Amino acid sequence: MPGSRVGLGEDIPAAALYEWTNWLRRPHFFFDDPSFDAEARAARLRTPVLAVGTSDDPWATEAFIDALTDRLRLAPVTRRTVDPTELDATSIGHHGLMRRSVAADAWPEILDWLERKAAEE
Repeated sequence: MPGSRVGLGEDIPAAALYEWTNWLRRPHFFFDDPSFDAEARAARLRTPVLAVGTSDDPWATEAFIDALTDRLRLAPVTRRTVDPTELDATSIGHHGLMRRSVAADAWPEILDWLERKAAEE
């Protein structure tokens, strides 16, 4: 799929697009894909998880992220939703935390979390 032509950054391989489309047709996304066994695998995970989203992400909404992290029954989950105003940005969106203009302000908090968790190991 020519993602670069429609503003999605890079082109998306056809196999990935077909798989995503298949998941979108399922009520619980990839958790309903029997080839993934995602529900059972997520329930067994014990590794700490930092789930970061943005308040203006049209795809990974807070409800969607919660639907994913709620399945992590054994893993300690830290949720963080970043609002564009926190980073002096007008918008962040789905991939925005990877943009240099936003990353310089957003990533120190993320890296601090990762370093704290690594020190606990």
